[in-house]
Amino acid sequence: MSRKDMSENNLHSVEKMVLAIAMHSPNALPDIMTGLVADDFLDSTHKIIFQGIIELHSQSKEVTISSVANQIEKKGNLESIGGIQRLQDIALDFFSDEGIENFIEDIFYASSSRKFDAALRRVQNLRREEQMDIESSINEIQKELLKIDLNAQKNDVQSIHASTESLIKKIQELEKRSETLTGIPTDLFELDEITSGLQEGDLIILAARPSMGKTAFALNLAYNAARHKNGVAVFSLEMPAEQLTQRIMTMVSKIDSKKLRTGKNISKAEWSNLLASKEIVSQLPIYIDDTPGITVQQIQSKLYKLKRDHDVKFCVVDYLQLISSTNGSTDRQNEISNISRQLKRVARELRIPIVCLSQLSRSVEKREDKRPIMSDLRDSGAIEQDADIIMFLYRDDYYKHKDGNEEENKIVDQVSATDLILSKHRNGATGTINILFDKSHGKFMDKG
Repeated sequence: MSRKDMSENNLHSVEKMVLAIAMHSPNALPDIMTGLVADDFLDSTHKIIFQGIIELHSQSKEVTISSVANQIEKKGNLESIGGIQRLQDIALDFFSDEGIENFIEDIFYASSSRKFDAALRRVQNLRREEQMDIESSINEIQKELLKIDLNAQKNDVQSIHASTESLIKKIQELEKRSETLTGIPTDLFELDEITSGLQEGDLIILAARPSMGKTAFALNLAYNAARHKNGVAVFSLEMPAEQLTQRIMTMVSKIDSKKLRTGKNISKAEWSNLLASKEIVSQLPIYIDDTPGITVQQIQSKLYKLKRDHDVKFCVVDYLQLISSTNGSTDRQNEISNISRQLKRVARELRIPIVCLSQLSRSVEKREDKRPIMSDLRDSGAIEQDADIIMFLYRDDYYKHKDGNEEENKIVDQVSATDLILSKHRNGATGTINILFDKSHGKFMDKG
């Protein structure tokens, strides 16, 4: 619902009314406390008064005219707001607490409007004073606008009655479906059995050491999702779109990846197969963005647009540690935590699963047992907390031949036994799934 900005006089009256209700109605106080913060008030005196009310409420003390006056006096601010007489004048505006929800919303939206205007002015000043280019300006304004959350004051609490009604309706709908999967299919039988498909709103972390096959695995997920007519977005920060397309073509055509990479020794039959595969791949609803150093704000903006224009239902980000930060912080772990938190928020808002690839720290190489665990996640921070699923890829032959000579590396089997380790699954079982990795064609398959 669109809203028009209130005049300052009207807003001033609404702010006074909310403060009066806060000092007279214990019944309305919880709604006011959860809906507003002191900075939401335009009048500086109102900010001080409301901050005093917040402090009393946090100490479980009764909120009255005299208790608020005492709390403000403790901070030495009572005289600056006009003394207790000002509080009494405000309190006289109280008649009832009816309509408090609308008053709270009015103040909150007016505050959000001011923040929006301030963000625009800040970026305009940066463009003028620092001669910031248009791309940097767009990144900056996106970062600023993400701080303005219009859902912040909405009450997300619901009764279990409403939740049970929604659950029963969902189960009834699932019962009518012939398909047992409720999410995006991976076409790996055991993984689909455990997850029922990759679920909307989930952030899935896929981690492995370099060259273990995580990009190939992610592309398998993307291809299989698209094959089932789901729109797929791929953000590739490491590899250009052409290389990703080549990998998918290798997977579909089953022509050795080296032949496609070099363009040599391709037989007529393989050329025929390649052109047929090109027709299949070109029809897939896969959308690739290979912008290097993209920010999480840019990913969010582009993903919203892809959702709107192409109804994407699945997203791959390759990979987490290459996503750029716009806040200039030197604490990379904190930056990665903020990025993972934002990706989780986007997944929930767009109701799509996001698979984000991640590096592992070198500590795994120092252990005798090199199977990865969650503490091996590089710059982990809040990754473990934000992710709904954390998966690791592990191959014995990766280490068996890693330190061998060139001749030993040549005889490595092209189809490799691989462990897909589910270390975290917020809504289901964990464990290890045994799959196969066809290295020549970049394809993961069920074992047996």
